[in-house]
Amino acid sequence: MTLRPADDIPADWPNRDRSRRVRASGLDWHVQIDGEGPLVVLLHGTGASVHSWSPIWPLLRPQVRLLAVDLPGHGFTRGADYARLDLASIAQQLDVLIDVLGLGSPALVAGHSAGFPLALRWSLLGQHCAGSLVGFAPSLIPPPPAYALFLGPLVNPLATSGPMASLLAATIGPSGMVDRLLDSTASILGEEQKRRYRTLFAESAHVRGAMNFMAASDLPVLLEDAVGLATPVSLVVGDLDAWVPPEPLLQVIRRYLPEAKVERWSAGHLMHETEPERAARVILDALGVA
Repeated sequence: MTLRPADDIPADWPNRDRSRRVRASGLDWHVQIDGEGPLVVLLHGTGASVHSWSPIWPLLRPQVRLLAVDLPGHGFTRGADYARLDLASIAQQLDVLIDVLGLGSPALVAGHSAGFPLALRWSLLGQHCAGSLVGFAPSLIPPPPAYALFLGPLVNPLATSGPMASLLAATIGPSGMVDRLLDSTASILGEEQKRRYRTLFAESAHVRGAMNFMAASDLPVLLEDAVGLATPVSLVVGDLDAWVPPEPLLQVIRRYLPEAKVERWSAGHLMHETEPERAARVILDALGVA
């Protein structure tokens, strides 16, 4: 594999000593790799980055090999084609990344929020199918109407363009929008973790990537394709999650992923950040690691 130092990552970024750069599928990926054992790939949600997995990292590293990636258009991965941020395209890019890294198919892929639909599409489409899938607050339903009204202007063709993304990046921070979004997840984050989200959303490339990734989601097609999926699936649903409300989500799970193992936590949308010990246990249980 051809890994390079990630010198452009902020000095205080979590697990920066494990950050590397690698070229694959036309992208200059930011990845973090650490540990030995079965390969676990961590996929963040819309608008996040590898930093969102930092609370869980030290709990898993002693027993597994971890690979966390900044998805195309997000964080510090460069070179995204904003017209190709749909799930199928990114799944194909992940296959190439795994080939370049020479890691082999993952034992498990864990996705948070929109990262789980991506994990699902990758498992259905990709060459490197995971042995099992884990989803935290899996975004298998559209946002509820109140949030769709708030987010709708951000995912239209004007907002997903470069100029509007630059404008949004310049105004989101001073407007306090990032903090309001985080507060709306019903998840209590520390100031350091909030600051990392503010850092990300100050970059127009990240804003544009997040908005295009959200706009390209095609959940109805994905769910129909997932019927009969043979890969074991474990899902965690947050009873306090207003972004992916539990009852509609459970209806979708029962219809399309009826064999999935489901846990319900009294938690908000960013559950893997606020309850890392429980999240790590879900992953290790799915792997069969004591």
